[in-house]
Amino acid sequence: MGSFIDRFLKKKGLPLYNNGVIPVNTGAILQSYDAKKYTDAYSENADVYAIVSFLARKCASIPWYVYQLNEGKKAKASLLKYKQLTKGGITNFDNALIHRKNAYDDSMIVENTPLADLLNNPNSYQSQDAFFENLFGFRFLSGESFIWGNRGNIPNGKFVELLVLPSQFTDIIPDPNDLYGILGYQLDNMGTTINLVKADVMQWKSWNPNFDVSTREHMRGLSPIRAAWNNYLMGVEAQKSAASQMANGGAKGALVPKVVGNQIPMVTELQASQMQSALASRINNNMKGGSVAMLQTPWEYLNFGLSNAEMQIIDTMKFSLEQWCRVFGMPVVLFSADNMSDNNYQNALRDLVTNTIVPMLGQLRDELNKWLIPNVGRGMEYIDFDITALPELQKDIEKLVAQLAQAYWLTLDEKRMAMNYEPLGGEFDKAYIGSGLTPIEDLNGDINEMVNDYANGDNNGADASDMGNGDESVS
Repeated sequence: MGSFIDRFLKKKGLPLYNNGVIPVNTGAILQSYDAKKYTDAYSENADVYAIVSFLARKCASIPWYVYQLNEGKKAKASLLKYKQLTKGGITNFDNALIHRKNAYDDSMIVENTPLADLLNNPNSYQSQDAFFENLFGFRFLSGESFIWGNRGNIPNGKFVELLVLPSQFTDIIPDPNDLYGILGYQLDNMGTTINLVKADVMQWKSWNPNFDVSTREHMRGLSPIRAAWNNYLMGVEAQKSAASQMANGGAKGALVPKVVGNQIPMVTELQASQMQSALASRINNNMKGGSVAMLQTPWEYLNFGLSNAEMQIIDTMKFSLEQWCRVFGMPVVLFSADNMSDNNYQNALRDLVTNTIVPMLGQLRDELNKWLIPNVGRGMEYIDFDITALPELQKDIEKLVAQLAQAYWLTLDEKRMAMNYEPLGGEFDKAYIGSGLTPIEDLNGDINEMVNDYANGDNNGADASDMGNGDESVS
C-alpha cells in the first residue's frame, strides 16, 4: 500500500521532481525537531483544539486574490507603505486603503493566469479556504508551515499544484558552511525518507531565539505550545482528574428519612442493606456518577455542594484556558461566558483581527509573493488578501466614511477610490465644498460695523448670526 509519504506526494501519478534527490552530497546533520507532540496536542487538549481551530478558520475565511501592480515610483512607494501598515496590524485603516489603491487597482482582479488558477485551486482535493486552514493550523500548532510545489516532473517547470506538508514529519537539511543556509528538506515517516529540492518548498516560520550551531534549532519555528508546555501538562492532568471524579465521585449529597405525620420512618437492618445496594447500583457507579435515584420511601436530600478539590480543578481549568489564550494571542473574552456581552465580544473580535490575524496574514502574503511569483507568476502580479472582507473592521470603514465626508480638499473620485469604488471621471474628478461658505476678507466690513455698533451701545446692529449670509457666498 505504501507509506504516507508515498501516497501523499505521488498522487495523481505526478512523480517527484528530480526524484526528490538533492544534487549535493552535504553530509549535514538532519534535524530532529519534535513537532509531533505539538500537533498531537490539538487532539488531546480541548482548549488547544478550540483556540487553534478558531484561529485557523478565521484566517482561512479571508479571501486571497492576484492583482496587477501599477507602474511608476509612486506605486512602488505606496506598496511599501501599505505592506508596512498591515504587518503590525491595521492601526491606520484609511491610510492603508489609500496606499493599496495607489499600489494596485483592487477592482481589477487578475483571472485566468497560472498564478490566479493555482491560488484559487491549490490542488484537486482542497479549496482555497481548506488549503489555508490547513496551512494556518500547522503554523499555529508547530510555529511553522511548509508548502510543496509540484512541478509535474518538469525540471525548472511551473508549479501545477500546491500541497501543505505535515510539519511534524518535515525536516530541514542545513548547509554545514552557513549557519542560516538550507540545502533542502526531507520528509520522514514510517521508515520512508524523501528528499525535496529547496526551491520546491516554502517554509513559513516564527522567530526562534534558541540558537544552536549543532542542532540548528534556530532555523525551525517556535511552537506556542512549547512555550506553554507546563500549562499543557497541567491542563491534561486537570481534565483527567475531573473525568475521574465525575466517574467515581459518587453522589454529591445524602438521603435522610423524611418526617411523615410527626413520625420518623423506621428502617430495619435488612431494609437499610437493600437501600444501600440500590444506592450503590443506581448512584455510585461509573455510568451514573453524581446522579440521584428515586426510592419508594419519602426522603429529603442534603446537597453537599462541590468539594474543595473539585473547586480547585475548576479553577485550574479556567486558569489553563486563560494561559492558552494569552499564548496564542486570543482575547480571553471570546471564551469567557462571564464577559460575553455583545459589546465586549465585538471589541475582542476586533482586537483579535487587528493584533493577531492581520499581522499573520501580512507575513504569509510576503512569503507567498517571494516564493510563488518567480515559480508561477509574472513580474507585475501581486498576491494579497482582501482586508475589506473583514467584518470586524466595519467600524473603521464607518469612521473612514465620516472622515472622507469632511475632506473637502479631495475629489469625489479620490473618495470613491478610498472606499474601494472605481473612479467615474468627469465631474467626479473635482473637489467640492459645502455651500454657504464665505471668504473671510468679504466679512471685514460687517465685522467692523458690528464692533462699532456694540461700542456705541447700539445692540440692534448686525449680530453674529448675520455673518456669512450675504450674497457673497460661494457655492
